[in-house]
Amino acid sequence: MDKQIRLYLSMKLATETHNLNPDRLDDKQQAQLKHSVDRVYQLQQRIVNSDEAQSVLVSKTDIEQAYQTCISQCDSLQQFQALMSSQGLTEQGLKAALARELMCDKVLDEISDAVPELPREQALAYYQKHKIDFSRGRTWKLSQILITINPDFEENRPDNALKRINMVRKQCEHIDFGQLALEHSECPSALEDGLLGWCEEGKLHPEIVAELAELEQGALSQPIETEVGYHLVICHDAKPPYVAPFEEVLPFLQQRHLSRAKSFIQRQWMAQLTSQ
Repeated sequence: MDKQIRLYLSMKLATETHNLNPDRLDDKQQAQLKHSVDRVYQLQQRIVNSDEAQSVLVSKTDIEQAYQTCISQCDSLQQFQALMSSQGLTEQGLKAALARELMCDKVLDEISDAVPELPREQALAYYQKHKIDFSRGRTWKLSQILITINPDFEENRPDNALKRINMVRKQCEHIDFGQLALEHSECPSALEDGLLGWCEEGKLHPEIVAELAELEQGALSQPIETEVGYHLVICHDAKPPYVAPFEEVLPFLQQRHLSRAKSFIQRQWMAQLTSQ
């Protein structure tokens, strides 16, 4: 089964690292992959042979669920079977590799299970010091049509760009904004009928922010000149500045503490295994 386990690790690591099957990698990538597979295989071997692993069980149900998850990642059972065949993997071999992987995951969960909860006062101190990380400025739900300024192209020279945006604004009186965005806008949002979605104050051009301060909801702006060109915007909705209260942030801080603490304990434990 060792060969099957290594084949599984090769396929998994090649997909995670290069988004390719192992047989599609060049010689340099193949050499790097072999080194990674050897390293992961040896680490897994140490974990499953550790004292902590002796009391950990992986059920047939666990293995079958993991196997079915692998199948679900393909478009069909036939595609999954073809992929297995192309990589030299058998059903028995894949299940053995999955069982080994599940065992390692369960052992790591076991050895890092006793992480103490983040003290509330420590979480509060962090929140107060980093409150800006849990806040946002004014936010608007916007659509836009953009005509860029580029002196290298006749139609995008400043005077022509201004004429074009004014022409489009006039057409907005009797033609749907989304249709005009698709036809004229030079922003990627044109493919979404001009919809930009929710935009935060600090990520918008200041000229647009200034216009939004006076623009009524649902109204079409006058052409707005920025460093990239001329914009027409529609504000669909707006949200005031917001600072998340501590009680809202606390679960996130606790979860992040738990994740980091578990990761640290697991790394320390694996380093100890490696040194032995």
